[in-house]
Amino acid sequence: MPGVSALQIKALQVPESIEAGQVVRLVCLFDPEQEDLYSVKWYKDDVEFFRFLPKDKPANQFFETRDVEVDMSRSSNGTVFLKNTSRSAEGMYRCEVSADAPSFQSIFSEKFMAVEDRPVATSQSDAHFLCPWTLRQILWTMLLPLILYQ
Repeated sequence: MPGVSALQIKALQVPESIEAGQVVRLVCLFDPEQEDLYSVKWYKDDVEFFRFLPKDKPANQFFETRDVEVDMSRSSNGTVFLKNTSRSAEGMYRCEVSADAPSFQSIFSEKFMAVEDRPVATSQSDAHFLCPWTLRQILWTMLLPLILYQ
């Protein structure tokens, strides 16, 4: 209908699978379509863990949960960074975008993210070790410029 605007989520970027310990970026790309933005909320398995309310001070809010840890210094608006991820971070992630008055229209999109354990070396042939000589060479290479240019 002409003249009617509708809030839209253009894309939801949630990785299908990550390794435990990895930093993860979740992105919710939305278009308010001439509506004023009221909020962007992030949920994991139906539990809210992050909220962006542009009119609040501070605009970013994090809710403690045992499943996810948000890097607040890098998260805002539609982008959330998760740090120190563990197997408990696996689950369904949902971004919910809401318009301000008068419509208060809300829309959401969700995706599942799997978390795999980090691979563990099972034999000596799988593991990578630095002999003392190699370690000494690496340290010398890194420290020499600092010593020479002081």
